[in-house]
Amino acid sequence: MKLRISSLVPVVVIAGCLVLAMSWPGALSAKKAAKANSGAGASASIPTFPTDDLARTGIFYAGGHYVGEPGKETMGGDSYVVVWVPKQIKHPYPIVYVHGAGQTATDWEQTPDGRPGWAYYFAKQGYVQYMVDSPARGRSPYVPGIDGELTIRTAPNLQEIFTASAKKGNFPRAHLHNQFPGTGLMGDPIFDNFAKTQVQFLGAGPVSQDELTHQALVALLDAINSPVILLTHSQGGTPGWLTADSRPNQVKAIVTVEPAAPPIKGVNTATLAYNTGGGGLSWGVAAQPITYDPPVKDPAELQPVLEAKSDAPGDVVPCYVQKEPAHKLINLEKIPVVYLSSEGGYHREYDPCLAKWLNQAGVHTQFVRLEDVGIHGNGHEMMLEKNSDDIAKFIGSWMEKNVPQKDKLSMATPPSTIPTFATDSIARQGFFYAGGKYVGDAGKETMGDTMYTEVWVPRQSKHPYPIVFFHGNGQSGAVWRQTPDGRPGWAYYLVAQGYTVYMVDYPARGRSPYVPGVDAKLGIRTALDLETIWTAPVPSGGNFPRMKLYTQWPSDSPKKGMMGDPVFDNFTKGQLQFVANQEQLTVPAGVALLDQIGKPIILISHSQGGGMAFDVANLRPKLIAGMVAIEPGGPQIGNADTAKVAYTRVNPNSWGLTTMPFNFDPPIKSPSELKVHLVPSERPGDEVGCYLQDEPVHKLVSFENMRILSISAEGTYHRVFDVCIPKWLNQAGAKDDFVRLEDVGIHGNMHEMFLDRNSDEIVKFIDNWIGKNLK
Repeated sequence: MKLRISSLVPVVVIAGCLVLAMSWPGALSAKKAAKANSGAGASASIPTFPTDDLARTGIFYAGGHYVGEPGKETMGGDSYVVVWVPKQIKHPYPIVYVHGAGQTATDWEQTPDGRPGWAYYFAKQGYVQYMVDSPARGRSPYVPGIDGELTIRTAPNLQEIFTASAKKGNFPRAHLHNQFPGTGLMGDPIFDNFAKTQVQFLGAGPVSQDELTHQALVALLDAINSPVILLTHSQGGTPGWLTADSRPNQVKAIVTVEPAAPPIKGVNTATLAYNTGGGGLSWGVAAQPITYDPPVKDPAELQPVLEAKSDAPGDVVPCYVQKEPAHKLINLEKIPVVYLSSEGGYHREYDPCLAKWLNQAGVHTQFVRLEDVGIHGNGHEMMLEKNSDDIAKFIGSWMEKNVPQKDKLSMATPPSTIPTFATDSIARQGFFYAGGKYVGDAGKETMGDTMYTEVWVPRQSKHPYPIVFFHGNGQSGAVWRQTPDGRPGWAYYLVAQGYTVYMVDYPARGRSPYVPGVDAKLGIRTALDLETIWTAPVPSGGNFPRMKLYTQWPSDSPKKGMMGDPVFDNFTKGQLQFVANQEQLTVPAGVALLDQIGKPIILISHSQGGGMAFDVANLRPKLIAGMVAIEPGGPQIGNADTAKVAYTRVNPNSWGLTTMPFNFDPPIKSPSELKVHLVPSERPGDEVGCYLQDEPVHKLVSFENMRILSISAEGTYHRVFDVCIPKWLNQAGAKDDFVRLEDVGIHGNMHEMFLDRNSDEIVKFIDNWIGKNLK
């Protein structure tokens, strides 16, 4: 049978992140050791920081619940949380960080000019720390059709209010802002780095961002189950007050950095006047109910009145206050608060008003104008500015003086229900963004097409090639860090073996910005989708030949692998929204990532990531030392019905591996020039036959002699077609070892094998293969 294939169709294949895994049996020879060390670590252009002050790290999800119609439920409302435990705990109360609008927990880890963020400072001071990505943002899932509309800040808006106010701002104190590093303008690498961290956020929705975050923070405090200090910024201020109101006995203090304000009505910061409509915090500190004494059922009962004039110095509106006798925020009265306001920020116009409201309502709030304590020139993003350490020191000193340390230090240790893992093997860590460009009309540009990349550098480098992980559809780089039952993921294993490890979130996913109105439509998998194809195919109605062989889902729940299984519910909390045109966004970012690393890497890909990994390898073959493809997307020519183990149609746009062009010899200009025939299956009933090229074969120039390991699990639906990509690659000049895991004694796995109960067996097998084949 001959088939002519034409035109192009993008294909996205990435499973996890690129991972370099190599195993060197026995002691390294001097020559091998020199080679390994020459490739150790990250390049100078990639910021990493010592983990000397950290003992343990981990991730987990706080809150969350199923939303949607029966049979179409999706997990939403949960918050991704990173926890850092210092080597020496010196304080009994952990810090919980709550970021501002359009941002994520990356705010606390690193500055855009590549300096360590506040989290490193407070780790050195001995604080346990929890850093959240608010619900529907970052690595916390946004549920299309449920959560509401998304928006994103433009670069000109960022310049005006955050980074270059002295040049672009239109508010009275803008000229005093001089602490943002670099020029603060588009085209400055520091500003561009900052713009890459700015992600989409909820605009209108049935449940506000404040309430979603509040619910997740309450769940977080319940999980921590001991008192904490809240450190909130901007939009994060309101959920901080609400959380303290809900759990007053668990909040020992609040440090708030220019929180959402003002009370009652919004302010036009250019004219220094109140808006005629609303826009303020109708309940004084929030736009939703909070506990007052005497009780208040309607915010009008607060009887707000506007001062005749401001009693605060310089460029400040008069304040709305309560008519006396004031209602008291009774649940916040025993919580000390410090409120920081910058010298050159637009927030100064109304910051004193929220502080005044808090004090009138019985909340002991110390309002600090930073210039009054000798800290000058800051704007709203003070934690990222040149003098950020000075501000952290001030906060640390305030906490030491105002938060009595009465409890035992052991109270700060995360409970056993929050998984953390030793950082003994990690010498340095950091993150950066690969690729990216401004999109949108002139004057409304937004940063997009960029890829968040987390990097771990081993304490002892033993291998010359780093590992880059490409994840699967609906997932993020978090899948390589941890399993849903709370075991260390493959990244911990590989860094312990001496590999530098890079974990990505694809563009428009996770901590990489999605640009509404520019990027493609968003989708998300339902819980039933996950059950039927990945976690519980037999009881949930799956339909493929080998599903009864799946036994390794890591749970003993009666609902094993289904809704109601705690491990499954935890797994669904990390399943994210995704775009339809993922391949077009990810491949350029993947190429930029390899160029920035600047040395050959081992690319470990899973599922959707597999196709994108092949695309990247085709474009940068000299930067690929080898590849591990875990059930990559496919098949490469025909679409298969996994229930019937039969082809439904052929794809006329396929270039063999994906629908993006590949470099062949002899060269071709169109997939229609590939002539293929169908080779019968070696294992009919479980595996389809494979399409291969007619002779003479066009060789894949970039893949000639490239070593590849392709893996297929025993109980997966992917087995129906997994054999075909390796056959296509080998015929075209690659050296692809196709391994059915049961043939090497590894049984019972499914598509998400890196999360299965026996995940360590599989990564050890991969590590051993690398050690033998990628020297």
